[in-house]
Amino acid sequence: MSFRKSFTIALLLAVLALWGRAWAQEPTGDLFSKDAPIEVTADTITYDKETDSYHATGNVEITQEGTTMKADSAILNMTSGVATASGNLQVVDEGGSTLSGKSFQFNIKEKTAVLVNGRLYYREDNVHLTADTILKTGPETYNAERVTYTTCDCPPEEEPAWSFAATSAKVMVGDFLTGWNARFYIKGVPVLYAPFISIPIKRDRQTGFLQPRPGFSELRGFVLENSLFWATAKNQDATFYLDIESKRGLGKGIEYRYIRSAESFGELFLYHFQEKSIERVREFRDGVDNLSRPEEAENSRWRLKYQHSELLPGSVSLRANLDIVSDDEYFIDFGRNSAERSLESIESNLSATKSWSNWSLVGQLRVFDNLLDADDEETLQRLPEVTLTGTDSKLYNTPLYLSSVSSYVNFWREEGLRGQRLDVRPRLSLPMSPGGYFDFIPSVGPMATLWYVEGAADDKSYYDRFLYDLRAELRTTFVRVYRTDLETLKAVRHTIRPNVTYVYVPEAVQDDLPNFDALDRLAPQNSLSYSLNSTLTGKHREGENVWYFDYLYLDLSQSYNLYEAQRELTSPGDERKPFSEITGEIVVRPSPRVTATAKGKFDPYESRFNTYDISLAAADRRGDTISIAHRYVRDGANYIEGFLRARLTGGVNFTYLQRYSFDEYRSLESAYGIEYAHQCWSATLTYTERLEEKIVYLTFNLLGLGKVAGIQGSIAE
Repeated sequence: MSFRKSFTIALLLAVLALWGRAWAQEPTGDLFSKDAPIEVTADTITYDKETDSYHATGNVEITQEGTTMKADSAILNMTSGVATASGNLQVVDEGGSTLSGKSFQFNIKEKTAVLVNGRLYYREDNVHLTADTILKTGPETYNAERVTYTTCDCPPEEEPAWSFAATSAKVMVGDFLTGWNARFYIKGVPVLYAPFISIPIKRDRQTGFLQPRPGFSELRGFVLENSLFWATAKNQDATFYLDIESKRGLGKGIEYRYIRSAESFGELFLYHFQEKSIERVREFRDGVDNLSRPEEAENSRWRLKYQHSELLPGSVSLRANLDIVSDDEYFIDFGRNSAERSLESIESNLSATKSWSNWSLVGQLRVFDNLLDADDEETLQRLPEVTLTGTDSKLYNTPLYLSSVSSYVNFWREEGLRGQRLDVRPRLSLPMSPGGYFDFIPSVGPMATLWYVEGAADDKSYYDRFLYDLRAELRTTFVRVYRTDLETLKAVRHTIRPNVTYVYVPEAVQDDLPNFDALDRLAPQNSLSYSLNSTLTGKHREGENVWYFDYLYLDLSQSYNLYEAQRELTSPGDERKPFSEITGEIVVRPSPRVTATAKGKFDPYESRFNTYDISLAAADRRGDTISIAHRYVRDGANYIEGFLRARLTGGVNFTYLQRYSFDEYRSLESAYGIEYAHQCWSATLTYTERLEEKIVYLTFNLLGLGKVAGIQGSIAE
């Protein structure tokens, strides 16, 4: 007669706790908890007094808090401490991970266990492990014989798309699977052999080789980009690079990141490439004038980039940003993206900042490298630059407010005018809000500038300039809320912020003053500036969730110069142009997946744009994306850049990138890519054409192994 009986056996709980819960996010070594009761049911449960054993047969089921073990029979010998479960053995946890096998034997006293013909599935990372025998040797360590590893889903009778197999292996839960006499299979066919292999089986940052990136181009020859990620600690890691280019040379590099504390962190990048012949590299740029870069590179090429942030005692913030390259041609050869390849200058700086409630003091050492100038002898360096800024503070018990911006700069260069400049600009304002309808802020700002220079043509060393400006600002805000009866959009808020500002700066003769930067020349002003800012914000509600979304942002501004409107004409063809350019920016987001932006400056007299940037980006739910941007600078840059990702089928994507110059009437860069994604692996084939080379890359990614490479972008304190 069959019956079901439910009870708690504390000793059995300890036995079951022996088996490691390998698939838990934070492995504990416990299949069942030591604190919660276990429910055991079976068709028959008996106790043999002579052998001091419990016997459970027929539909044996052991359950605790979402974890269930099923078997045909189970025996627990209380004297020897040996327990055995056999026949259709299967364990399932609440997350869907499973363990199955022919039999499962564990020893309470020795804290060991053996699983025969075992199959383990870790759902979190989709890992499948099989072995003839799996022996538990510690809380979270196992030895296995004839083991296989894959992340591919397939029936047991079929071969996975890829798998690793080893004659014997050691598994550390949340760490590595280390195997000997290892083979790599594709659909059951061996394609690679290694006497030793180590496979990460945890989701945390993990030391290991990242996916190599093979490629080919006429300039580089066969390319193989290799990298090794080293998780040295929870708060630091390093990536080592080894790039092999058969026709060009060898690249080596390291990227090191660290977080000492929330107030102290940084990153170091060092890369070196040894060219076989830099002259051969330049031959590929003959038709593009070496991309306007001076030909100063030698065969040894390198870059050093270092960033660090530190909060010192006394709330002093220290920041370092060092960026040094071996030559002006470095970025056109080794730039990581189009933005780096287009760089015309780089800056290294060291800054210290001290802030108070209404004041901030910033000291900087700023060094510039003009990538279009071979020697940088005339490039101005700011060594140092000190800025003291004071925000509006009430002046005692008066209605007046005081603010200021003062700066000191030491301008240095090897050749040309050098000198120092002190610029002091306090401002006194009287904010008013008549009736609360608008804000009116008149202010006056004296400006004192002193120079000390070396190498002036007139042998004069000291210069000064004393000016002032008068300002009056009038602004207000209009807000209106429109209610809707739509499903999720409950209200729309429309905000308009008009602003009118009058500025007066008297005319001053400045031709004899030093001229280091734009601050050394102050144009006279008697102008009226007006602007309009508007936003459209929606309030959405789904159940208890409320969020806001900006559908529209608009900003327009222009000024009218009263000096220009009244000046005398100098010739018959002369024309007064008191209106400035119209500056505008608009951002339209009809939905979270579509964004259109445009900003530019329009000349009202010639009815043309002097500059503009236009972009459009859109995506759909299935993963198709498109973006296009056009940048125009009158008598300067004029190019368009577009990107497309199209899902051709469920697992195939097509990508296309194009950068085209309207000035040169040619393509600056074209890239085509095919991405194929299988359930457990993916491949990407890209072909890129640049002005100086054409290169193709083929990359494979195995689910589980590639994931480790992706995780390395995040470190924690």
